[in-house]
Amino acid sequence: MKYKLLALLSLFIFLTASKCKDEEDKPEEEEIRDRAEQYNNVEKDSIARYMQTHYYNLDGQFNVTLDTIDPAGSHTSLWDDPNLQVLQVEDPKVEDLVYDLYYIPFQTGENKEITKFDGVLVSYKGWLLNNTVFEEKIDHLPEWFNLNKRIEAWRNVLPEFKDGTYTDNGDGTFTFTGYGAGLLITPSGLAYFNLSRSNMPKYSPLIYAFKTFVVDDDLDNDTVINIDEDVNGNGKISDDNTDNDNLLNIYDADDDNDGVPTKNEDANGDGDPTNDDSDGDGTPDYLDSDTH
Repeated sequence: MKYKLLALLSLFIFLTASKCKDEEDKPEEEEIRDRAEQYNNVEKDSIARYMQTHYYNLDGQFNVTLDTIDPAGSHTSLWDDPNLQVLQVEDPKVEDLVYDLYYIPFQTGENKEITKFDGVLVSYKGWLLNNTVFEEKIDHLPEWFNLNKRIEAWRNVLPEFKDGTYTDNGDGTFTFTGYGAGLLITPSGLAYFNLSRSNMPKYSPLIYAFKTFVVDDDLDNDTVINIDEDVNGNGKISDDNTDNDNLLNIYDADDDNDGVPTKNEDANGDGDPTNDDSDGDGTPDYLDSDTH
């Protein structure tokens, strides 16, 4: 009995010590910073200082390099660039918090307008305020952006641009012309805020140079353009799901789930299902399961 008690006591001491060690080794969860304080007391001034002390160079393809201004030189700072634009953008989570979102258009694009609901084929390069490049998609390997799923900075700046035109070279490559190109500078509250990414610490203001090659304004190919999938007109697509299935209207090729694809509910044949209301009830056929 004595040995059993000693064994149980030893086991208890071991388990208790292990638990204490685990608790000691467990890292403390970092408290998420206040979004307003982070912007107003930290990032707003640091962004301004960067813009006042740096300039950009462009080559013939609108590729950007950033550098520090030499006081003895004659470069124009980002802050003093005559083409600098500022958007006032509300924080997506905090009421009454408004950010300055800066961008410089090098050329705005010559073809189709971009909306915040569209897909856009882009190339881009991203810097931190210490001039470290944290991410890059070069021109011959561009990336499709679904702006519905991108950071607020992209969703607000890219609609200020248009896409261009392209030529198929017949060898798997394309030549783009007349595209949009620009530079944006965003606080972390319109980017990734307390989330870190590869080579990018949390709470990082970001700088992006970008080009807008092609826009996809009909993500589900139902002939209703993306911006018109915002049926209730509230500026969001996350609450537009007419048939209450697992697909939002913007990704649903049969918006009313009546078995007839949206693009085929075009009674007048003009290519636009939004103006067809066969039963005159005020609901277009493609949103009305009673009309086929």
